[in-house]
Amino acid sequence: MTLNNDGTRTRTLVTIPDSDILAGTNDHLDAQYNFKQGHTEDFFYAPEESPPCDSDPTRTPTSTPEDEEEEEEVPVLNVVPEPQVCIQYIIFHTFRDGNLEIYRLDGVEGSGNYRLYNLSQGPDSEDSRPSRAWNDSLVAFQSNRDGNLEIYLTDNVGSFQQRLTGTTSNNINPMFLPDNETIVFQSDRNGNWDIFSINIRTGEERQLTTNSADDVFPYASPDEEWITFQSNRNGNEDIFLLNLLTGDEFQLTRENSSQIFPAWSPNGDYLAYLSDNDGEWDLMIYNFETQETINITEGPGRNADNHSWSPQGFRIAYQSERDGNLDVYSYDLRTNTEYLVSDYVGPDSSPTWDCGGSQISFTSIRDGDPNIFSAPWNGGPNGNLTIHPATDKWSEWSPSKEHGSRGR
Repeated sequence: MTLNNDGTRTRTLVTIPDSDILAGTNDHLDAQYNFKQGHTEDFFYAPEESPPCDSDPTRTPTSTPEDEEEEEEVPVLNVVPEPQVCIQYIIFHTFRDGNLEIYRLDGVEGSGNYRLYNLSQGPDSEDSRPSRAWNDSLVAFQSNRDGNLEIYLTDNVGSFQQRLTGTTSNNINPMFLPDNETIVFQSDRNGNWDIFSINIRTGEERQLTTNSADDVFPYASPDEEWITFQSNRNGNEDIFLLNLLTGDEFQLTRENSSQIFPAWSPNGDYLAYLSDNDGEWDLMIYNFETQETINITEGPGRNADNHSWSPQGFRIAYQSERDGNLDVYSYDLRTNTEYLVSDYVGPDSSPTWDCGGSQISFTSIRDGDPNIFSAPWNGGPNGNLTIHPATDKWSEWSPSKEHGSRGR
């Protein structure tokens, strides 16, 4: 994308058991992916204003021998988000058809005007990790319906399901860029995990990372020019930035511990990620302007996970273990205030925000089976969104990346 003088922009063209009651740790995925200890090398599937740039936007980065790599300073970024619309509906995972499907819910299930749509319509497959287009018109997801894990596309009512990737390897973790036609994802087609992109209009694929280590969990910036991802190329998990226009990579974290699951704030100001500090996962917030990092869950026993940004980008929700109980919390970066969102003495997990930023949805087993609930972002009455006796979990309200099914 090029920034013009007049201020306009020119764009260049796992088996998941039904008995998993989402204690918030997703142990079934831990066992396969082992992201706590580093990537497994035998992944299998069982049966998230920049200056104008004149570089070639289609350039694929070339790998540099590790002994010749030089440390580059992380740039001070001023990301200008693309304006987007927001349609108020929720996406969630469900076993109500006997296999893992992705559904859309309008309203509150059981109310007079609610509507349900089966978006993935898998033929006895397991469909997960949806990413909504930033204009809410399309949904990308991963599915094993053709034997291996591939990326698929549907619209927001499930009127079609189109396979986007076609390999014999695994292609997972899709996320839409704000242009609503480019999807970034990870693939092990080269024997290790690399980041790729695909244009859903042209079908053109690009390999974005080429390091021999594993590059995973791509997450798009809100201005289409950057992605962030995690990599174990230095022996532990670190967070990296990649400029999609130039191919330039920057290493953001350089700790001896692991940093995982980066997520860019919708206002472009922050990057959130988890850091393994003394055996517990803390939620870290990196400020692109000040280049400073703060720990917002510091303290023993908190063990944060499944962080999700509010649409405004200065609040974040997450799950945390306090006093032996898994609950949903939110944090306001402007006031440095934390709020308890869920009120159940039992596991509440996987929060996500509505498009107005006033409500948070999450998964809870307080009905005896997993259902999706909602509550005000700063705490208040908790109420059902789904009421089906089958397992409903891992919701996605307005963000363009679903967090709960990624596994840790």
